[in-house]
Amino acid sequence: MLPIDADSHFFEPLDLFERYIDARFRERTYRVEKDPAGKIQFVVDQKPLQVLDAEGVLRAVVGYGQKETGRNLSNFDPDLPLSSDWQDMDKRIEFLDREGLAAQVIYPTVGLLWEDAVSDPLLADALCRAYNTWAMEICASHRDRLFPAAHISLRDPALAVRELERVAKLGCHSIFVGAAPYDGKSFGHKIYDPVWAAAQDLDLAVGLHLVAHANYNGSQYYRDEDPGFMWVTMNLIQDPRTALATMVYDGVFDRFPRLHVATIEAMAGWVGEWLERFEYRYKYMKHTSKMTRSPTEYFMENIWVSADPVERMLPAVVSFAGDDRFFVGSDYPHAEGFVAPVRQTRECLSSLPPESVDKILCLNARKFYRIA
Repeated sequence: MLPIDADSHFFEPLDLFERYIDARFRERTYRVEKDPAGKIQFVVDQKPLQVLDAEGVLRAVVGYGQKETGRNLSNFDPDLPLSSDWQDMDKRIEFLDREGLAAQVIYPTVGLLWEDAVSDPLLADALCRAYNTWAMEICASHRDRLFPAAHISLRDPALAVRELERVAKLGCHSIFVGAAPYDGKSFGHKIYDPVWAAAQDLDLAVGLHLVAHANYNGSQYYRDEDPGFMWVTMNLIQDPRTALATMVYDGVFDRFPRLHVATIEAMAGWVGEWLERFEYRYKYMKHTSKMTRSPTEYFMENIWVSADPVERMLPAVVSFAGDDRFFVGSDYPHAEGFVAPVRQTRECLSSLPPESVDKILCLNARKFYRIA
């Protein structure tokens, strides 16, 4: 059985949203422009996004394999973002064939950027609908191997449910939810119960993926200066873990016991410490939460974790927590992704039994994403 690439990304055409969004939102949609000084900027709702460096971001999101050649973010190839090959799904299939991958689950790239900047639920919903329509359309000829995760905004749970129902009819297997708080609410807040209920009933897996936002953990140390791309990306990966913890703490999996949720692009080494800390406090503080079972029970029934192919902690965590809840992703075509993901995973997990390696490379992702 061939492996599954459980976390990859599109690089969307720069004019996607201008072409696909409802006409009434076209003036406010996400677009790529040049500022008066001629520098590229990302704009949404007629305001520039506060990203570190738009040109650097564009180079990074299509910089797959460049760091392995000795390049760094300052000198990645500036022409690659202009190539139309990123929207050629036949070429993506060639990548899968070269790497020995059966299928690939694909998350957005632009959707990681605009979530924090859009406060209007109607605009957020329109952006999601535009992206989801395009993603399913561009993968239409490879539905057996390319599986887009539909972007769902939590800004308005009723709109989210409507879009969940639409993408399920289009054939989606999973959804992408940005792992950032909205209006200070836990992901376990009952306002989101209709979303989790719909995901459960429609058999849609939920991927909690990091997104750019201003109040990430660690941002409080750099309020008066730019911390640089490295600090931001290092700390954003903590967000999916925290979002998941709120769902456990607030009893989401008691209310929706068939809901499947995974942390995406948040590594896996944290799982051992997370479970131990949760279990220890559950013993004498569970009355302060909405949990009715131990954290490990939720982990073994409702939760999956996407790991990096080169995580040296992964074998130890698998030995601690079992081999049923982990899978791996390449993060293709982002620069921080992992070349030769199958080979590197096998090397990383060489100390584990072959059956465990097959689960982590092939079977667990199939179960989570419902890939036959």
